[in-house]
Amino acid sequence: MKKSILFLLTLLFALSCASSESKEAGSNEPGLMDKLIEKANSEEGQKAIQMGKEKLQDPETQEKIKGMLSKDKKKKDPTALPSK
Repeated sequence: MKKSILFLLTLLFALSCASSESKEAGSNEPGLMDKLIEKANSEEGQKAIQMGKEKLQDPETQEKIKGMLSKDKKKKDPTALPSK
């Protein structure tokens, strides 16, 4: 299940970045973005995306994500005094 969520998040990030990348003029080889889009459009990719969406609706998963984000905020807090 964690792999599915990680795949979904990676896929969504990659797709969001795809619009900002320009394609090379002479490239006939499919690039990483093309491969990711192809994978996302496949039946397996659609199932993984749907499963990830369902998992993100789970209250337990939402609490875990909130906990992870709050830990990151505490680590990156610029107003915190440095420890000696």
